[in-house]
Amino acid sequence: MQKMDTTLPLTFMLGFFVTQVVSRWSSILNGLGWIDDSALAFANYIRGADIETRILRRNMVRYMVLNQAIVLRDISMQVRKRFPTLETLAATGIVSMSELEMLERVHDPYSRYWTPIHWCYALLYEARLHGKVASDFLLDKITSEIRQFRHGLASLLKYDWVPIPLIYPQVVFLSVRIYFIICLISRQFITRQESPLKSEIDLIIPIGTIIQFFFYVGWMKVAEALLNPFGEDDDDLECNYVIDKNLITGMTLVDLGSNRIPDQKRDYFWDEDHIVPLYSLEAAKRTVHPMIGSASKINLVEKQANVTMAPHKSKLSKMDEQAQKAHIHIINVEAHNRRHSNELKNEKGAIDADTALSKISKRNTKQNWFGKLLRRRKQKGHQIPVQYTPGVNEKRHDSPAGDEHLPYYQRSPPRSPPLDYTFGETRRDYSPYGRGSEGGTLGLRRY
Repeated sequence: MQKMDTTLPLTFMLGFFVTQVVSRWSSILNGLGWIDDSALAFANYIRGADIETRILRRNMVRYMVLNQAIVLRDISMQVRKRFPTLETLAATGIVSMSELEMLERVHDPYSRYWTPIHWCYALLYEARLHGKVASDFLLDKITSEIRQFRHGLASLLKYDWVPIPLIYPQVVFLSVRIYFIICLISRQFITRQESPLKSEIDLIIPIGTIIQFFFYVGWMKVAEALLNPFGEDDDDLECNYVIDKNLITGMTLVDLGSNRIPDQKRDYFWDEDHIVPLYSLEAAKRTVHPMIGSASKINLVEKQANVTMAPHKSKLSKMDEQAQKAHIHIINVEAHNRRHSNELKNEKGAIDADTALSKISKRNTKQNWFGKLLRRRKQKGHQIPVQYTPGVNEKRHDSPAGDEHLPYYQRSPPRSPPLDYTFGETRRDYSPYGRGSEGGTLGLRRY
């Protein structure tokens, strides 16, 4: 059996096959197409609140989803069963009947997948002519997002067109099964005394072969599950979900993405010298290992007052005495040593983190108990006096009235009027393609 292991490179053959299958599956997943980046570009680079501009943005999203749907229905049985004919696409609203007639009038014997993308490019050209896209630079950004989306779908068609040769998985799967059929006989323990192959230990159960079987067959099952990502198994790609997600997310983004912008106010940490992010008590117990160099806290000049900087010995031999003196510098490091020693003292004198967390947890437990008591008394009709807590009434800037006595983490965030900025006003175009103010009657510039 050991000679057969050497003759049949099962590990190499199976490992190479699984690597190819996983790499192919990952590329297919990356090329499946997500519309988020394209929809964000439509929402922010094609500006306008009128009905015509809104229709333009929504139709561009719809055409991209249509392109994805007609590609996936030709390579995925899930999508093919959902859209058995092109008329079923019209019933879902992804394409109108007039657009479907235009699509069917395209006499391309190979494919019509490019037609919806062609419509998107034509709409972008019209939008640029009418000034809805501010500059050629932004137009290039939008078209690059559409192009990347189309390239991903084109890669799916290529993978479906040229699959892994059928003989390769058949050879691998057959080899694994034949190997363990032979192991079933050849791995038996020999107990006859006069046999030269007598086993030293009779384990009754071939544990090593069983472990090998689990690993090899499990490895093979992984390749079988990933071999066809467009199938109908539970582990296959959910192509119908991707189509639905792209349609809903894309429409939502282009309708609401550029209009609903929060009022620009001062943030919660305004004028704070030391920003302290907050954690829940459970998360705060975990030790955080910051990205600090392993040699950053080593002081190599702790016992020195000065450090002499001089050229390398290979350079000194080529210098005269005057040049050597000109290139020698003496650096005083006493201030550096004081800073380093102060940092060490501060670290040693700091409060233990676990002790501080324990105190906070106990304090919160008492506050919760006291709060329940006050609520119970209030329900019974008792008058609850407002108590002022000294020591925590430091007032923050623009702090709403009534929360100065609260702890820092319970105060309302500071408020300020929104910035004097109008999002819809005409701005100067600073793109590398344009000069002067953007727009114009036709939206074009002279070069």
